[in-house]
Amino acid sequence: MANKFDNFEKVRLILLPALLAGFLGFLLSNTSVHRPVHAFSAGPPAGYTGAPNEEPEACAECHVPPDAGTGQISITAPQSYIPGQTYQVTVMHTNADPTRLRWGFQLTGLDPSDEKAGNLQSTDGLTQVLDNAGPGSARQYIEHTAAGTFIGQQNGASWTFNWTAPATDVGVVTFYAAGNHANNDGNTSGDYIYTTFVASAPASTTPDFALSVTPSSRNITPGGSAQYSLTITPLAGFTGSVSLTATGLPAGVSPSFNPTSVNVTDATSKTSILTLTSSAGTPLGNQAININGQSGALMQTAQVNL
Repeated sequence: MANKFDNFEKVRLILLPALLAGFLGFLLSNTSVHRPVHAFSAGPPAGYTGAPNEEPEACAECHVPPDAGTGQISITAPQSYIPGQTYQVTVMHTNADPTRLRWGFQLTGLDPSDEKAGNLQSTDGLTQVLDNAGPGSARQYIEHTAAGTFIGQQNGASWTFNWTAPATDVGVVTFYAAGNHANNDGNTSGDYIYTTFVASAPASTTPDFALSVTPSSRNITPGGSAQYSLTITPLAGFTGSVSLTATGLPAGVSPSFNPTSVNVTDATSKTSILTLTSSAGTPLGNQAININGQSGALMQTAQVNL
């Protein structure tokens, strides 16, 4: 499972691809007369959730920084699934910024091989499904419709739809979603893009946890410091204390976790902030660092670059 959740780091590398911002920004614009606005007003093309193998990370530097503003996006999905059973899934935006006046999202569900997992179904006129789409035309996506952008609505929006689990146990299913908290001004500037993911484990799986770190890469100068955000996500009813360590550090770099361990008592994810502080003698160059989470015999590792 560690290898699967190592892939989560790639997700945070592509939090805000340029095309995601462009498409989601255009589709939420109702004042522009350009054709792309009308083409995507009922939903963007597939492949803009921040999932593995979607748009490259390099484009993010040309647009609004990822997770700008004060908003949040969340996915409510089953923590565990029984093969063949149908569950409700909800994507929710929250943002108290009064300039956020239009909303959009796109979600996909993938198995450990990053392939389609289960079947997404729209239950109202606010969402629609895209089949045989995305990388390799082999994934399934669900997204808002034109009616589901909630023009003029403030404080947030939500969409609820169904997901039928795969007919057999395929391992951990990960739901990836991206959303736009738009200002509805007719262009992409000032629109805030957010991404997130949650995991759902087979009901028969032994309780475990996932470890993810954002961002996946930081740059610091000798004598400086950098911070990473760690998230511990419980799977299949996991509870317990997870201790955090960092290995593979360059010479002169010291780690500090706040807190150094997290106590998981329910299905809610827990977080910790890692600060890496370098010395004047820290050598220049990229270095892969392992972030480890351990609870008893369970161990998960995520890799970041410094």
